[in-house]
Amino acid sequence: MQGCALHSNLFYFISLKGSQTLMHFRTPSFVEVDGRKLAYNEVNPANPRGTILLLTGLGAKRYGWYYQLDEFGRYYRTIALDHRDISDSDPYEEAYIVADLADDAAAGLRGLGVQRAHVIGISLGGFVALHFAIRHPDQLEKLVLISTSAGGATHVQPGQEIAALLAPGSREHIEPGELAKRNYSIITGPGFAEKHPQEIDNFAEIARYRPVHRDAYVRQLQAGMGHDATQQLEQIKAPTLVIHGDADPLVPPGNGDYLAQHIPGAKHIVYHNVGHIPIVEHPDQFNSDVLAFLES
Repeated sequence: MQGCALHSNLFYFISLKGSQTLMHFRTPSFVEVDGRKLAYNEVNPANPRGTILLLTGLGAKRYGWYYQLDEFGRYYRTIALDHRDISDSDPYEEAYIVADLADDAAAGLRGLGVQRAHVIGISLGGFVALHFAIRHPDQLEKLVLISTSAGGATHVQPGQEIAALLAPGSREHIEPGELAKRNYSIITGPGFAEKHPQEIDNFAEIARYRPVHRDAYVRQLQAGMGHDATQQLEQIKAPTLVIHGDADPLVPPGNGDYLAQHIPGAKHIVYHNVGHIPIVEHPDQFNSDVLAFLES
């Protein structure tokens, strides 16, 4: 795959007006991969220590990294990427697999003139990051895997009630923002939604921005269900950090345990009482841990 940068712009920001948080979505930038545009936003300091690529989860968008982009961007060129068929990225109406998303990410980096990057992926983005590490080791500096799994037969499944949230039928006839509020209230840690209603509202606003089409969601879900990196984990040579919440109901923490045990030399951090979204539930500690790992 070949890629070329089309243009650049700013991410979006959150501003405070009284007690209300206002989300401002900035114009995306695009990189071309095989004739398709992938949307991204970036922050690039004057003297970057390297490049970070942020890969998001199932049905999610690059805007979910709102606590990371500016913070990591103080030190690293930091790029938050939308997968194909999602948000501002071009539609893609054929079936694909997670390895294709990893190839997209690798080609996108090349198109942006990045030879090597630290790759950070959450949930489905972690699936993509694993395949990036396996398929494109020459482009990888360090690997950070958040709330994710090796897949295949080793995958520790969520309970039936939680798994039902992923079913396409559960999304029908529900306004995207209300759907996000329902789902994130369930997959975050105990009491998080009640204590942090603004964060739940943020998830809702992101969901309302270019809502994910049902067919696109199904294609991405099917790709994720086919994910299996279990036989290749020992091939990963890049320094790896595995982060998981011990109260993750969607990708139970046993999945993080397995990754940490089977990726050579992997470091493992578990957050207490944190669910599936530590990048928002526990952002200060998460950012500190990741930056320390990248500097180590």
